[in-house]
Amino acid sequence: MAAKPCVRSTDRLALLATLLVGAAAFAFGCGVTQSSYTCGNADCEVNLSGSGSDAELDSLGLTIVLDGTDDDTATLQVLGESGGPDETVELAEGESGEVLGNDLTLESVDGDDVTLTVAPG
Repeated sequence: MAAKPCVRSTDRLALLATLLVGAAAFAFGCGVTQSSYTCGNADCEVNLSGSGSDAELDSLGLTIVLDGTDDDTATLQVLGESGGPDETVELAEGESGEVLGNDLTLESVDGDDVTLTVAPG
């Protein structure tokens, strides 16, 4: 009598398919976003990585969302407090703009990684 395999071939195929999908998502950054920020005095330095990443700046009543990057520019959505207005701004590296009464300065763009400074206007 031959020994039965521990894993059936259909189980192996399902496992292989799952591993391939996971590897592809990891390799291509599918849905990987990250954000961090530090606030001192009134200014906040915000780091966003990946389209859709966001930082909720409670001290300023804002949420900053990275809509995307292109070369040295970033498109950011700035959300006011619940029920408040929202604005979208496109800034080039080193450029500043006023959004919802706050000054945003795009410090750097590196691929999908963005660093900006936010200060009350």
